[in-house]
Amino acid sequence: MVVEIEQLTDHNKQAVIEQVVEIERDAFGEGALNYWGLVQMLHYGLVYVIYVNGTPAGLIYYMREMTKADSAYLYSLVIADGYRNRGLGSQLLDYSLAKVEKYGIKKVELTVAPGHKQAIYLYQNKFGFKKKEFRKNEYGPGEDRVILEVDL
Repeated sequence: MVVEIEQLTDHNKQAVIEQVVEIERDAFGEGALNYWGLVQMLHYGLVYVIYVNGTPAGLIYYMREMTKADSAYLYSLVIADGYRNRGLGSQLLDYSLAKVEKYGIKKVELTVAPGHKQAIYLYQNKFGFKKKEFRKNEYGPGEDRVILEVDL
């Protein structure tokens, strides 16, 4: 298995963009970033894609926080169904955190569903994220989120 990670910057890579949008849609449904949103994220945020044998297997997006220039928001981390539980999420998060730090980012924040124990374990136990707060109905009724953050 050959694993590669790259920063996606070219909005003309239509096939790759369509594949990662599909991964996002499969994972998050209505809450997924669509094609147009992803293109804007390429221009104004950071997007990293992890490939397995040349096929996109996951992605991670970051946005810089406008009111705190040294902070970023991890918008999404998702690994495609057929590639989960192989350590790819850890590889992608480790790689991307090192990259965002080079942009002067000192703190990264994210939201996660309180019931998503696997993601919470990854963030807290493997990468040192700490619980900052709990937001009831963050994305609408019944869509609570735990806010986690890490100092880089």
